[in-house]
Amino acid sequence: MAEILDPKDRIDDLLFIAGHLIDILEQENAALAKNDLAVISTLVDQKTKLSRAYEIRVLGMEKSDQGIASVEPALIEKLKIQSEHLQGLVETNERVLKVNIETGKRFMTIVADSVRSSTPTAGTYGSNGKSDAPLNSTKTRSASIAIDENL
Repeated sequence: MAEILDPKDRIDDLLFIAGHLIDILEQENAALAKNDLAVISTLVDQKTKLSRAYEIRVLGMEKSDQGIASVEPALIEKLKIQSEHLQGLVETNERVLKVNIETGKRFMTIVADSVRSSTPTAGTYGSNGKSDAPLNSTKTRSASIAIDENL
């Protein structure tokens, strides 16, 4: 059976988990700004585990019969400040991830459209048996693509 934590221990756990989650999100947000996928990929697993642990502690605290009245007000204030900081980092993280995902989708759409429009064709044949393809078939219409590493 699970051990029931007193309110002070629950808040201590939340402070500990939130502190580590803040560190992870700050690192991830910095890596997102630099497009450093290597760093981002190493943080995903930790971020997921800490997020779940935080959520479980918060839900446990909400369902608990014990109130937080017995906990020092300074500790509760510290948790509020840390939670607000964490919320700001989560919102930034969400916004940057959405922008990166949308940018990636748009980039792939543009590349796909460009490839589709530059596909060489044999042309169409008229009733006289001649093709309307250009005489120099090596010159096909194609789009120029430049890749910016910031994408």
